[in-house]
Amino acid sequence: RQSGLVMLLPHGFDGQGAEHSSCRVERFLQQVDEDPHHIPNLDRDERMQVQQCNMQIVNCSTPANYFHCLRRQIHRDFRKPLVVVSPKNLLRHKRCISSLEDMGPGKMFQRVINESDRDVWDNPEHVKTLVFCSGQIYYELLAEREKQGRTDVALVRIEQIAPFPFDRIASNVKWYPNAEVIFAQQEPKNMGPYSYCLPRIMTATREINGDEKRPRYVGRAVSAAPATGMGKVHQLEYQIILDGVFGKPKSLGVDS
Repeated sequence: RQSGLVMLLPHGFDGQGAEHSSCRVERFLQQVDEDPHHIPNLDRDERMQVQQCNMQIVNCSTPANYFHCLRRQIHRDFRKPLVVVSPKNLLRHKRCISSLEDMGPGKMFQRVINESDRDVWDNPEHVKTLVFCSGQIYYELLAEREKQGRTDVALVRIEQIAPFPFDRIASNVKWYPNAEVIFAQQEPKNMGPYSYCLPRIMTATREINGDEKRPRYVGRAVSAAPATGMGKVHQLEYQIILDGVFGKPKSLGVDS
């Protein structure tokens, strides 16, 4: 029997402690029955990929994409459970906005949102770092990139984590031929989407591009708790993530 259940779960790291940070997205991802080493046939609206997967998991970073995600859920002629993980602070974030045009005719849900800065997108050969991320962390990385005036770091948002957008990941890696690939997340290394995305990024680049890429991890270190409740520790971890992405790697949570 088909189910169109939609679960909206708060998920964001703001230094408020474990119970206010994580919806345990990694546990939902562990239940997804998608083979990480096989790329399914993909068409325009990914019908077959979604139908063959037991659930969908998204982390939308714009109001328009959230709207199209819910609209798609109702508009389809089949039903699949949908898990939406989203931080509360994006409800009032000044950068997290969409125009009515973005929600109008001719627009649709984007599984992956490419780099939006034309100075970066139009000069792919100058990009040294390609960062895949999902959700709230994008805006924090964007603010730091603007603060440093960097145009050699591309930020790509994975909006639909499952089923995995193999084709869009491969095309982004191919677009930036000289870039190191990074996967950045707010969660500890043993949590969050990293473990789910890692083998699939490698499969996408190997099977589609013919050049396997293993993304370098940047995020919080392995931890028994989802998040700290101490403000100073939270800020330290946050700064280490920024340093890991923008060129000053330190020991805690950053792969060498």
